[in-house]
Amino acid sequence: MARERSFSEPEVLNRLTDVFNTHGYAGTSLALLQEATGLGKQSLYNTFGDKQTMYLQAIACAVHRGDHVIAAMRDAADGRAALRVFFDAMVESCASNNPVHQNCIVTSGLLEGVDEAPLASALTSRWHATYGLLHAAVERGQADGSIVNATPSAELAEWLVALISGLRVAARAGRSRTQMDRLVALTFGLLDMP
Repeated sequence: MARERSFSEPEVLNRLTDVFNTHGYAGTSLALLQEATGLGKQSLYNTFGDKQTMYLQAIACAVHRGDHVIAAMRDAADGRAALRVFFDAMVESCASNNPVHQNCIVTSGLLEGVDEAPLASALTSRWHATYGLLHAAVERGQADGSIVNATPSAELAEWLVALISGLRVAARAGRSRTQMDRLVALTFGLLDMP
């Protein structure tokens, strides 16, 4: 008869996600995962699979953490307000004193060059989803008049995705919340240019 699990899978998955988010895929060892979760090797493998499978679950978990931002963007008054919701959350995350919040598992994974096919595919897919989210908000803003910049929405979305990476690097380089807020404000000023 199998023993009943004495741990919460969602709680352990959150801890796994934090480890991968902090150390990257290559930098995450089984020892780090065991230390963070308090579980042994066999319990981790039996519950979450091998390292690759754990990482895929961690990507999904990290993305799920942002569901409230997507919902708030959907409920925003207009496209510009939706972008403001997104970037306010970004700056909040980047300005955190917690390195787990400063990092983004997708951005870090892409920069790390994770090249195992299923992992690279998951990371790229999530990057495209973020691009799509920003692209839709820009299109919405151009249609409702809250964004007057007539640059094609796809190009503006590319620019905003680049801002995400810039904010993550700025946070790691020690930029203050005020400095990051100014960077976002400058970007939003460019959305007002015809």
